[in-house]
Formats: sequence, C-alpha cells, structure tokens
Amino acid sequence: MRSPHRRLRRSVVLAAVVAAASAATGLVQGTADAAPYAARLLPTPSPSATPSATPSVVVSPAEVVVPEGGSALIHMRLSQRPSYGWVTVDSERLLGDPDLSIGPRLLFPADRWSTWQSLIVFAEEDDDATDGTATFQSRISQLPGSGVAVWTARELDNDVPTPSPT
Repeated sequence: MRSPHRRLRRSVVLAAVVAAASAATGLVQGTADAAPYAARLLPTPSPSATPSATPSVVVSPAEVVVPEGGSALIHMRLSQRPSYGWVTVDSERLLGDPDLSIGPRLLFPADRWSTWQSLIVFAEEDDDATDGTATFQSRISQLPGSGVAVWTARELDNDVPTPSPT
C-alpha cells in the first residue's frame, strides 16, 4: 500500500512548479505562496543567460550617389550578433524621387552578422535635369519598430538643363 504522504508530496511539488510558472507568466493569480517551493525545484538562471540588446542595421555610406540610368551599391551589416538564426533586412523608400529604387532584401545568417552585404540602388532615366534625392529605411523585418537605419540616395542627372529664354 502506498503512503498518502508520498502522493501529497508529489501534489505539492507539482503545484509548486505550476504555481511558479504561472506566476512568472502571469497566467494564474494568487499562487505566490507556492513560489518558495518552486524556487528550490527550478534551476537558477545563470547571469550569462540575460537577453542581449536588439541588433540594428548599420549602413555605409549614409548617402549614395547614383548616376541616372545606372546603379550604385550601399553596404549593410548588423550591429551585433542576433540571438536567432537568419535575420532579414528589408528596405523601402520613405519619401523622395520615385526614379530611385532599390534591389531585393538582404539575409544575414547569425554566424555572419558582421559581414558587409551590398544592396543595389537604381536611378531610372528621366526627362528632367534635376538631381533627385530619396530617403530610404532599412530595418530588420523580424523586429518591427527596431533595428532601423535611414539613408539617402542622390541621383546624378545626365540631362543637360534647358536654357531659359532671356
């Protein structure tokens, strides 16, 4: 015959573990009294397990000059190693000349976060003789609202200005 105390101890241990996990996640209220039991059962987190800061996108140069009808490269990398596998960097035009556009997204594996990658910037042919500019944003798509870099592209126009009548 089993001892009722053994069954009681298992129930207390199970309740303590559930209570600690629930209290930590905020799922069940009123379970703080089981926390001292759970503290003895659960491993203590090591100081090295603290979460690291969020990586951000590093861009060089901050402004790229693109010949009209041609392309140029802007280089990107991450500020630090991400804590997860692949990081996707998406770029988009925020404002400015629609003749300036960019190439596809960049993918950074966690083990090559510091390796510079190149993004192609294009300047379409247009009829004006004005050097257009556009502001772009590059961000880590897995982290909305963080890891953002803002940079500028300037079109070097190849059209001759039309002389104004005097």
